[in-house]
Amino acid sequence: MRTLLRSAEATLRIAAILLAIALTSARPAPADDGKIVVFVCLHGVVNSQMAAAYFNKAAQERGLRFRAVSRGIDLYRSVPVRVQDGLALDGLEAANTPQQLTIDDMAAADQGVAFDQIPERHGRADVTYWSGIPLGIDDYESARDQIARRIDALIPTLAAATEPAGDKTPLQLETKILLGDVRGRIDHLAVDLKRQRLFVAELGNDSVGVVDLAARSLLRTITGLNEPQGVGYEPSTDSLYVANARDGSVQLYEANQYKATGRIELGSDADNIRVDAAAKRVIVGYGDGGLAVVDPSTRTKVRSILLKAHPESFQLQPDSGRIFVNLPDARAVAVVDVASGKQLTSWPLDKGGNFAMAIDHERSRVLLVYRSPAELAAFSTDGKAIAAIGTCGDADDLFVDAKRGRIYVSCGGGYVDVFEIDGAALSTDRAAADGDGRTNIALCAGDGPSVCCGSRGACRTGGNLGVQANALRSTLWGDGACGNAAGAFAAVRDALRLAS
Repeated sequence: MRTLLRSAEATLRIAAILLAIALTSARPAPADDGKIVVFVCLHGVVNSQMAAAYFNKAAQERGLRFRAVSRGIDLYRSVPVRVQDGLALDGLEAANTPQQLTIDDMAAADQGVAFDQIPERHGRADVTYWSGIPLGIDDYESARDQIARRIDALIPTLAAATEPAGDKTPLQLETKILLGDVRGRIDHLAVDLKRQRLFVAELGNDSVGVVDLAARSLLRTITGLNEPQGVGYEPSTDSLYVANARDGSVQLYEANQYKATGRIELGSDADNIRVDAAAKRVIVGYGDGGLAVVDPSTRTKVRSILLKAHPESFQLQPDSGRIFVNLPDARAVAVVDVASGKQLTSWPLDKGGNFAMAIDHERSRVLLVYRSPAELAAFSTDGKAIAAIGTCGDADDLFVDAKRGRIYVSCGGGYVDVFEIDGAALSTDRAAADGDGRTNIALCAGDGPSVCCGSRGACRTGGNLGVQANALRSTLWGDGACGNAAGAFAAVRDALRLAS
């Protein structure tokens, strides 16, 4: 009997130890008082293991206090021999034993990177999707090289996010990405946040550039367009919209391989595009005075809203169903109701060149930039003037950074003007962009904004796009559209200084 009792006690002790080990391994891996990056792929044994291993090596070499772990959505229990051998040739091993992705992993992660779609049941987190990378078990060398390049781009982002606030000037240029042989001027920009892709309307080149922001490289160029001005990504149908000035058409493409899926004729000068994702509609400015309301599900124009002049920048106020529209040729702002398709009112302006507009939703303000004279002005949503301050010349767009209480104005002299919002007052700083022509910006962020800006520059071919720290998050500030440019582009991020 005593022998049986001792055997039972030993068995219980072993079971307790095994349970403790299992519970420990189920928790997110510690990062030595640092931060955690969770790499996720479908089975948690191939690309996520490779990424975590190569990331940890790079982070250690660069003194970055982040540690990566690998997780799987539909877990396999062993790392394939091909992956183990590939890692071993580089002096590495799997980052951890294969483990199932949990809600706790997502909650503990400071950064999530996924190769496959993470189910909603795992909760929300700061997730960047790395698409287009082959499966490491099929083509290890290619997968490794692409993962390594993206890690090289990710590490400065994470490093910048951990820097103390300090005394930082607004924006800092970090990296440039070749856009290829781009001739003539460039117009608006838009972002597909799910795939981390930036769309560049290359008006003078009759093309749209598709940039992989995670890989910091040009993915492809869509050709055969007719002076593309506006671009927009519509998520419910996973479609890219392109508005063409020369023939007034809006061309549609599926947003993975960019195959043409439709065409909407608006007559002339199709320009700015706004996507109302909540209401599932796309609005396009066009012609001598009109807004076209498009139903994405049928890919057809369902309504036209008539205006007194060609619309430049316009902004949606979703909670009221109103659109505020800049009409520089009429020296006015039109306020229209989307549901009825009727103009509600018009604000006459005493200055000219009101091309740029944004809405400060937090303070219920409509922001305009005049070109003549150069001035940033703030209005209440019923048209009452609140504040005004001088700004750069030839401004083409502006955006609100709600988190930091800032306004970014794209400038014709190769600058981004940065304004601090303090109650009703505005103060300014100026950041130099790359080139000597008009600079344009688009913001997309959940924590730190990404500012994509460009200038005309001396180089008429072979444009560049640069990317600054902090990976794109989940919200698009502003309208995702930028003004005219050609030559050099710069993507800048966070509250740092922009250097030419």
